[in-house]
Amino acid sequence: MEKKFDIIGLATPGQDLVVELEKMPQTVSSRMYDCCFQGGGWVATALCAAGNLGMRASFCGVVGDDIFGRMIAEDFRFNNVDTSHLIVEKGKRSNFCLCITERADKKKTIISRPGECRELEPEDIDEDYIRSARMLHVGFVNEGIRKAADIIHSAGGKVSVDAAYYKPYVYENYDIFDIFIGSEYYFNGLAESLGIDVSKGLSDEERFEVMRHVQKKGAEIVIFTFGAEGSMGVYGENTFSVPAMDVPVVDTTGAGDVYHGAFDTAYLKGMDVVSAARYATGVSSIKCTQMGGRAGIPDVDTLEKFLATGKIDYEKINRRAERYRRGI
Repeated sequence: MEKKFDIIGLATPGQDLVVELEKMPQTVSSRMYDCCFQGGGWVATALCAAGNLGMRASFCGVVGDDIFGRMIAEDFRFNNVDTSHLIVEKGKRSNFCLCITERADKKKTIISRPGECRELEPEDIDEDYIRSARMLHVGFVNEGIRKAADIIHSAGGKVSVDAAYYKPYVYENYDIFDIFIGSEYYFNGLAESLGIDVSKGLSDEERFEVMRHVQKKGAEIVIFTFGAEGSMGVYGENTFSVPAMDVPVVDTTGAGDVYHGAFDTAYLKGMDVVSAARYATGVSSIKCTQMGGRAGIPDVDTLEKFLATGKIDYEKINRRAERYRRGI
């Protein structure tokens, strides 16, 4: 049966205010070089990457009826993400985050104000809607997410997870994930739980052994992103390592998020795991040349030129960045 969507994201989205400073202020006054509003949230930004890369993307989550909720919805639409199942709670405030980037040393500081919206509940999960997708991408797990995972697995689909932090809602639910993509923070927490000291560094083989622990719990593909070191993963009996790509880095906010959306896109397009990881690395690299998690998301043409030549055609990227600077 033909599916309506390639990928559905299930999570709670947010709104970011991205600010660029020379350095965090030590006085009562400091110059702000630039700022812009961009939609935020791990899974939400991954879906925006997928939408820009040609996937039929949709998002299901809860926002408030405040101005940030309206901005979140508009940014989804700008990034080709269907909002027909975005739930609006009356009288509630949406998640908001201040993302500060420092020019001097490329540090970033994230200050979040959690919203008042509830998480997705089992009653929010529309079975026909979930069955209409080839894949779910999630960032947390509760009863509603588990229900959705059971539905899509029964329909022959896959579940991908953004494991940003080593939390019980991830490691207590390894059994529902087919594609597990974790951050360096999650890796370090996992290694520590296994009694492994990462403070002095690990060899590639030692890292792969940590990843095998997750794979044995059920995931077909296990990948971890290590920032400037690139990404590494295991699938079947195979291992791989994809180095980071050389670009002028402005801001790493959202780099992992768009990696996830791009990897899932490549996987759904039929690429092998290593090619998909390189594809995702390219998207993440281009994103890092702009402020915030979304302004630097490339389309397919921009990405393919970069992967072929190592050079970024900024024509479309600059237009996106300027739109965000002017507001949604």
